[in-house]
Amino acid sequence: MIKNVIGGIAVGIANVIPGVSGGTMMVILGIFNRTMEAISGVFKKHNDQRKEDIIFLAQVLIGAAVGLVGFAKVLEFLFNTYPTQTIYWFIGLVVFSIPLFMKGEMKGSKIHVVALIAGMACVLALEFFSPDQGIVDVNPTFPDLTIGLFVTMVIVGIIGGGTMLMPGISGSLVLLIIGKYYLFKSYLAHVTSFQLNILIPLVFVAIGMAIGIVLSAKICDYFIKTNKRAFLSFILGLICASSVVLIPFDAVYTLPLVISSIICFCCGGLIVVGLGMMKK
Repeated sequence: MIKNVIGGIAVGIANVIPGVSGGTMMVILGIFNRTMEAISGVFKKHNDQRKEDIIFLAQVLIGAAVGLVGFAKVLEFLFNTYPTQTIYWFIGLVVFSIPLFMKGEMKGSKIHVVALIAGMACVLALEFFSPDQGIVDVNPTFPDLTIGLFVTMVIVGIIGGGTMLMPGISGSLVLLIIGKYYLFKSYLAHVTSFQLNILIPLVFVAIGMAIGIVLSAKICDYFIKTNKRAFLSFILGLICASSVVLIPFDAVYTLPLVISSIICFCCGGLIVVGLGMMKK
């Protein structure tokens, strides 16, 4: 149970950060396949493990909610205070998750080169078309409650939920591209104020996330059953490219920054290695 909740928290945290994939965090913690199976199992007509699947998903979703809400302020502080080091910590997580993915989810499957390149191209295209990802303070000014806003929040939720399960695809990066990331981040950062103009839009985000998670799981389940080798190779391409696009090339590197960034990178890697040893 604790591992499932922690996995959900990691997924929630990752979905707040542009460029970091919640699905990759699932791969790192070894709950990616189990999550796909559980979501698919909930909607099967005959499933003797439906209760276990629901309990598992509830644990992951509770963790994800804690990660999204509880760490929004923490991440804002880290990215405003130690932006480069924080990014390298996540790069360490992503890079060291690649061999875990190949030994775990891809065990026994050869790499499909075309699918691998296609996955890398998708992430690179998102990065190319994305606007400046500089750290922006959360804006406490929120739009009026309208039907248009509710529809927008459902769409934001569908994107967030759909990409939450896909390794290598950052839901926050997609929201950044369509211009809704900072609004979403603002709602999360101020949810503890319990204002209706913040809570009501987040309810519609939650509805959208539920829809997105189900659709994404169905798509993943379909491709895993019909063309597992190509699908997993595509995901591997997403993860590999994500580790590259996260690199802050525009940072002004001084010797202390380089050293601290290397330490953070190694710390991220050690966490992944430790989790891998725990799974064994």
